[in-house]
Amino acid sequence: MTVLQQAFLLGLLGAYCWLDWCVGFLYCNRPIVLCPLVGLIMGDLQTGLLLGAVLETYFLGTVVIGGYQAPDAGVSSILAAAFAIHSGMDTDAALLLAVPIAVIMTSLQNVLWAGFSFTSKIADRYAEKGSSRGVYGIMFLEMFLNTLLKFLVVFFAWLYGNAAVEAFIAKIPPVILNGMTVSGGVLPAIGLAILVSMIMNKKNAPYFFLGFAAVGYFGISTIGVAVLSIILILLKFDFGEMIRKFKNTNLEVAEVSDDDF
Repeated sequence: MTVLQQAFLLGLLGAYCWLDWCVGFLYCNRPIVLCPLVGLIMGDLQTGLLLGAVLETYFLGTVVIGGYQAPDAGVSSILAAAFAIHSGMDTDAALLLAVPIAVIMTSLQNVLWAGFSFTSKIADRYAEKGSSRGVYGIMFLEMFLNTLLKFLVVFFAWLYGNAAVEAFIAKIPPVILNGMTVSGGVLPAIGLAILVSMIMNKKNAPYFFLGFAAVGYFGISTIGVAVLSIILILLKFDFGEMIRKFKNTNLEVAEVSDDDF
């Protein structure tokens, strides 16, 4: 596969990072999905799977809250995985490469969104006139520009940057690369810590420490812990009763609506 073909396919993955939002955010624009696809394009699926797991662990705790825009996990994962596979970089070191790419991509996104303040005013004027087609047109224009931005960033970054990145990495002393590997290995722990800080409370803390003890002291694999977790969930929650309550609630709401009518 030529570099141009790789750039085009990687660019399509980058474009999908925004389209996933447009169809309801299916969470298919996450590193754990994108990196294996990058591995297929680059001819190294195994490394793509490893990179997907490592990068997903770090970006797991980054969420968009209010006006805060989290670093772009999708585009950064695509480019970091492609550069890492092409140059033979360690998976942990590739994580350090993904972080600055994510910040740069988010900055470019914010610049584009600043321009949308003008298109939004046009949409407001269409709304005042009652023109739904005009409002839809502005929405689709903004969607197209977001998609095009991500496609172009990935396309040109790979088309013109892969050789430069490979040459740059080749000049880095081994001691620096080893340091990057060690530092990159710490970042997933930071990502998990961010996530845990948001969801930890008195009710689920015992389960967290139970899983930690099972892996750390009893040598149970993470897959084994996942299976045990599913069993605990099935024992603790009566899903049949929850479904029945949900159906009864819907029937009561429907009866109230009919009475109001």
